[in-house]
Amino acid sequence: MTELSFRKLLLRFAALPILCCCAFLVIIGLEIRSIAEQRLIGARATSLLLQSNLIQKSLIDEETGLRGYLASQDTLLLQPYLDGMTRQDSELSALKDLAASDDSLSKQVAYITDSVRSFNAINKQLLDSRLIGQDRAQLLQREKATMDNLRQEFSRLNASQLAIRDQTRAALTSMLKRLPIIIVGSVMVLGILVFWYGTRLYREITAAFQQQLTDAETQRDSLRTTLESIGDGVIVCEPDGSIRMLNPAAEVLTGWTQKEAVGTPFPEVFRIVHEETRVTVESPVEKVLRTKSVVALANHTSLIRKDESEVPIDDSGAPILDAKGELSGVVLVFRSVLERRRAMRVLRESRERLNSIYNTSLEYIGILDREGLLLDCNRASLTFADISRDEVIGQSFWNGPWFRHTEGMVEQMRTIVERAAAGHATRTELSLTRPSGDVAIFDFSLTPVLDPDGTVLYMVPEARDISDLKRAESALIQSEKLAAVGRLAASIAHEINNPLEAVTNLLYLAGHGESPESVQSFVEAAERELRRVAIITNQTLRFHKQSTNPEQIYPSELIETVLSVHERRLKTGNIAAELRQDPSGPILCFTGDVRQVLNNLISNAIEAMDGSGGRLLVRTHVSRNWETQQPGFVFTVADTGSGIPADKIRRIFDPFFTTKGSSGNGLGLWISKEIASRQHGSLRVRSSTRQDASGTVFRFFLPRNP
Repeated sequence: MTELSFRKLLLRFAALPILCCCAFLVIIGLEIRSIAEQRLIGARATSLLLQSNLIQKSLIDEETGLRGYLASQDTLLLQPYLDGMTRQDSELSALKDLAASDDSLSKQVAYITDSVRSFNAINKQLLDSRLIGQDRAQLLQREKATMDNLRQEFSRLNASQLAIRDQTRAALTSMLKRLPIIIVGSVMVLGILVFWYGTRLYREITAAFQQQLTDAETQRDSLRTTLESIGDGVIVCEPDGSIRMLNPAAEVLTGWTQKEAVGTPFPEVFRIVHEETRVTVESPVEKVLRTKSVVALANHTSLIRKDESEVPIDDSGAPILDAKGELSGVVLVFRSVLERRRAMRVLRESRERLNSIYNTSLEYIGILDREGLLLDCNRASLTFADISRDEVIGQSFWNGPWFRHTEGMVEQMRTIVERAAAGHATRTELSLTRPSGDVAIFDFSLTPVLDPDGTVLYMVPEARDISDLKRAESALIQSEKLAAVGRLAASIAHEINNPLEAVTNLLYLAGHGESPESVQSFVEAAERELRRVAIITNQTLRFHKQSTNPEQIYPSELIETVLSVHERRLKTGNIAAELRQDPSGPILCFTGDVRQVLNNLISNAIEAMDGSGGRLLVRTHVSRNWETQQPGFVFTVADTGSGIPADKIRRIFDPFFTTKGSSGNGLGLWISKEIASRQHGSLRVRSSTRQDASGTVFRFFLPRNP
């Protein structure tokens, strides 16, 4: 048991009697307080009774004097009346003060006060000499009724206060009888409690000493086990520098056993030299004994083992002080640094390899702090901007020279950096202008690096030049557009050929007509066919028209233009086209691109029903984006074809993926999806292959104002 623990036990032993005395005093104090309260209540009841009697006496004097005066008209008989009136205010005030602590009693006293004032008011009227006999008789009756009421109220008041006084007297008698019993009982209970607690505390002290002995043995065993199992070598020395003990790790490192080393001077067991100079290093035990403070070995120290082999080590020594602060020994902890050096070498080589990859990578990589300041960047980034590392390190990322030729890029990059500093990664495409003036397109990402708590440590910007990929993609799209134009030209040729053949035949018949009427009818029919050719040609020109800026156009006009081009295919394919147009205003879009998407969707729908007939539904209506809730318009193209299997519909928008075999190139829907994205819209598909309800539905959303 420690001294502190023993003091705590003594304090606990002394605290119980003190607490018991306090408890005894509290009990006696509460009892005495109850006696005082009862006495106070009884005294107040007695005072109320006395004050009530005084007020009643004043009222009786007032009534007697007034009636004597009224009977004899002798002013000397008014003196009792005047004396009673004089005493009433002070007596009523004293009664109010006595009843102030009790709400119900205060209300009763207030009622009595009001009745007394009414009584006095009636008496003042009776003194008026102008009253005739009948009026005076009525006032006398009122006075008598008021006086009777006051007597009843005072009777009630006196009865309640008498009951309270009797109750308090009985309570006081009971309390005074039980007070000696409480005192004797409390003393006995507290004495028993002190005896029980003292016995228990004695046992606790005995058990604590026993536990202390057990803990000391356990601690000694635990310390021995710890020293034996610890990976570091531990040597404990006496104040004279001889060895007291070694743990197993120290035996392995020094080559000395515990039996051999105990009592041996420390320098014989622990010989250390500098790895490079081979100069003997001062013994850390001797330094601790000299300075009486913690010491540590310098770097590059080798321990010469018993078999003369060497082990690189680092160590520290500390003094062992007794309770008086006197030196009672030295403990030395040391370890081999061979594995650590090997790990550091591997780490250094790994870092060199990472730096090599970082600086030789063709991608542009950097490191930003949380404020967006550039901490580092690789060689490719410096080459792109044609600058040196010293020119950019420490600058804000959005003010770097790589954005100086690109309008609006500074604000965009500031927003991206702030978003990454909040813990959100960003990936986008950037168009940057090289110092030479060439425009390059980059796949750019800014990724925050977080610690285990989710705090942003730094941010990694990474950019990959995708200019060639974008040019190839653009060429591919242009190729698909040319192919679409070729297919459109073939379709238009068929559409125009039929009416032209009809015109040729009609003109032949008109040239050989026998009557003016027949010639006239042939010419009119030829004119109708030529108007049809003109309509088809006009629709074709409108279909092909492409603008560099978005323009206003009604959705119905876009649908009708595309359907007119496919009119012949619909008829020959026995396909019923149904157009549903909800009334709506114009939309702002690139009309050529939208027509290309609608043409592709309608052409695919016709091909899905080719040879079997069916129904084509084209609908336009006002709606909202499915994800952002942005207002806009939806073009729906639905067919009753065979549908698209689930394993293929997942890849329907991938480039070069087609369900048409050799007749398709797999670019139409991919380009349609790209066009929808460029116009801030979306393209979705839903399909069923069930025999009784097969078909495919495409929904093309365009915002009202992209």
